[in-house]
Amino acid sequence: MSWLDNLVKLDSPESAGKKTVLVTGASGYIGSHICVALKDVGHSVVAVDRNPVRLHNSYDVYVQGDYSDDVTMQTAMVQNKVDAVVHIGATSLVGPSVSDPGAYYKNNVEGTRCLLEACRIQGVKQFVFASSAATYGDASGVCYETNSNLPCNPYGWSKWMTEQMLRDYHVAHGIRSVAFRYFNVAGASRSMGQIKDATHLVARIMESAMSDNQFTIFGNKYPTIDGTCVRDYVHVEDVAQAHVLALELLDFYDENFTMNLGSGIGNSVYDIIGAVREYTPLRVKYTTGPAREGDPAELVSSIANTHKILGWQPKLGIDKIVESAYNWYKSDTYNNLK
Repeated sequence: MSWLDNLVKLDSPESAGKKTVLVTGASGYIGSHICVALKDVGHSVVAVDRNPVRLHNSYDVYVQGDYSDDVTMQTAMVQNKVDAVVHIGATSLVGPSVSDPGAYYKNNVEGTRCLLEACRIQGVKQFVFASSAATYGDASGVCYETNSNLPCNPYGWSKWMTEQMLRDYHVAHGIRSVAFRYFNVAGASRSMGQIKDATHLVARIMESAMSDNQFTIFGNKYPTIDGTCVRDYVHVEDVAQAHVLALELLDFYDENFTMNLGSGIGNSVYDIIGAVREYTPLRVKYTTGPAREGDPAELVSSIANTHKILGWQPKLGIDKIVESAYNWYKSDTYNNLK
């Protein structure tokens, strides 16, 4: 008996053919790459975002609006005969979630509830959700989906609460879902990447080096191999491919899945600095500051479950993450962004 035989299969599996997918956060960094990946395999894309789509034109319909507006979402679903939702839109910074938790609960939790209600009313039964490793809270080391750690900030709680909503909507309304717990998504495709003033480590190191500024390492006395924090970095194109596979999975299984989306490999801050030096012509100037409260020493995903369920394995390592990010930052497209 295979591992998948323990999962609940649909009595009459839906066609694994092309479908119309509504993507929230479609103008953002990750959402943009997902739109491209969906179009590349022949799906139709309804791109939803409060902001104009700037990085790509890989969509069939663009809806400028908020995913929490259930009337707008239901209209988009009906007019375009939407089969599935990929929900990437969110408010996503830990620090601001602590100072303004209400905004995070309103946007990430209540907004997603409105979107799920639109799916329920219009009979959309497939839902892929961008969750976060922040659901693991103060965990340190390798994170498994079965870990019992609880979030330690409102951003993490907002993702954890949404995962619970997905479980409840599956039981009550038959909405099948995949919640991907993102680790550190980085890198770029040939034509797009992160916009200016990005917040993730790879982007921050590279932007500081390109501006000839000094980068600050927060803490170098952690119980790791070199004293700096260790994190899991996964290429954005690998992340996008996982979402394509998730939609295929939901054609066959009546389940509510939660999966890690990382590389399964840890890299320290010094590793990233070294990779920038090795794979680009940049030279990183850095200094060391005090450790930030609440930063775990090491946070790395186990992707064994994701590999078993989806057959997914990241193809692009830290070398390609750094190379592709550098090429994007040097591109005319990036430098023309406002």
